[in-house]
Amino acid sequence: MKKYLLACVLLLSGCVSNYQATTFYVKNNSNKPMTFKASVERYTTAGPYIMSLPFSVAPQDSVLARSAKFRKGLAPNQWFTDFIIFPKDSVVLNDPKNPDNWVKSTDAKGKLVYTFNLAK
Repeated sequence: MKKYLLACVLLLSGCVSNYQATTFYVKNNSNKPMTFKASVERYTTAGPYIMSLPFSVAPQDSVLARSAKFRKGLAPNQWFTDFIIFPKDSVVLNDPKNPDNWVKSTDAKGKLVYTFNLAK
């Protein structure tokens, strides 16, 4: 019984280490207010479902789009099932599907942070 319990603890600790706290910010670096819709897959006891939320970002401001524990090694663009930016006149937009457009950094506590700039 002890061996079984120890094996379960080791297995669970190995699984937990493959995930890390990650925060996603979306920054509006333009001079116009911007809106976007981000969708994520959520899991419940009834099964997975897609949850979409609209966001509005003031000029030169940012919003927290998502914060959770994610599997290490996944590109940041894969953590959203859909990411739609509503265009503004004369604002050139970055592509959220391109992982190079997500800037990787760490916060003061050492947690992983990705920031996406809406405008080029």
